[in-house]
Amino acid sequence: MKRLCSQICLLILLFSLVDSVTAQGARSRFSDQQIVAMTGSYLKKMPGAPQFAGAKVYRHPERGKIYQVHLKVDRNRETEGLGYAFDVMLSLSQYFKFPPKVFMAVLHSDVRSSPPVICSGSAKCTEDHYIRNSITYKEWYTKCIQFEDPKNAAGP
Repeated sequence: MKRLCSQICLLILLFSLVDSVTAQGARSRFSDQQIVAMTGSYLKKMPGAPQFAGAKVYRHPERGKIYQVHLKVDRNRETEGLGYAFDVMLSLSQYFKFPPKVFMAVLHSDVRSSPPVICSGSAKCTEDHYIRNSITYKEWYTKCIQFEDPKNAAGP
């Protein structure tokens, strides 16, 4: 009888441990449209963040799923705007049902004659820098992101 009771207690303990481990690993997953809707409010919570102009998630035939964020930035703070854009995309990418492969930041300057600055980078490489700290900022900036021609970007 004691043996049966101890086995039952052991099984209950085992099930409770397994349940707590799976509950910790479970995260909410959202559709692409839901993430796009959350992007603006997430950016507003960040102090000193540039003005949100729009977001988009789409599939490119060669590059895969792209998460694109448009920001209105002061011409003197374009580098900061780039950091905010990649920070927002990286923070929200963990909630996608299927995460994007490419992050794209489109920075619209307050100077009308200036074309937007378009920067795209690999999501994995961005995670390596911001989360895992396996590469430096200089390596990320030179090897992981590319500045593109404004004619190639889709609008917000």
